[in-house]
Amino acid sequence: MRSLVNEAGLRPGQSVLEVGCGSGVILRWLARYVNGANRMTGVDINPYLLREAKAAVQKEDLHNPIELREGNAESLPFPDDQFDVTMTCTVMEEGNADLMLAECVRVTKNGGRVAAIVRALDMPWWVNLPLTAELKTKAEAQRGHVLREGCADASLYRRMRQAKLENLIMLPQWASFSAGERLEFEQERVLATLKPEEANEWREAVVEAERDGTFFIAQPFHRAVGTKPPVT
Repeated sequence: MRSLVNEAGLRPGQSVLEVGCGSGVILRWLARYVNGANRMTGVDINPYLLREAKAAVQKEDLHNPIELREGNAESLPFPDDQFDVTMTCTVMEEGNADLMLAECVRVTKNGGRVAAIVRALDMPWWVNLPLTAELKTKAEAQRGHVLREGCADASLYRRMRQAKLENLIMLPQWASFSAGERLEFEQERVLATLKPEEANEWREAVVEAERDGTFFIAQPFHRAVGTKPPVT
């Protein structure tokens, strides 16, 4: 996320919209990262997640730089040309990606930036364990789904170009987990797909890798930033 924000060239005083903000994890991180220098708005269609986000914002005393709104990513409740930076993170998988992207462009100011992240179902995970080749291939196979009109692959870059965004920066990369609940969660997802003998091999490899301090799992993403053309 830090690299995406840096590539978006966010400057103090500029406005930010996150489309599909969920529980507000990214907005709260960003508010701390910029030290309250930017006004931020989050929009999400899920009222439960918005309530969770509002509670977290209040608890962390971030209500001044962050505003939260209910709305559909395919029809955003904002006028044209309102935000300096509009971003969406792992949301375009869940609906009509082209409509979402068109809405992100619409509400962004001329000369502003649109930043997007989607899961990369066209790229393997990376599991850093001493496994046999067959089991490693199975462990690194993609998991998850995407709606028919959604986007979870490198077509993100073509879609950004077709949306007439300029100065495209393309950032395929992996997010790595080497400790904590997320690593445990991903382990459980892998184990659920394995046969008993494969699960035993996995567990033995984890013990060996944890002893050496080399165990991590990395998830691939496609990320892109483009500029809405200025008025000429």
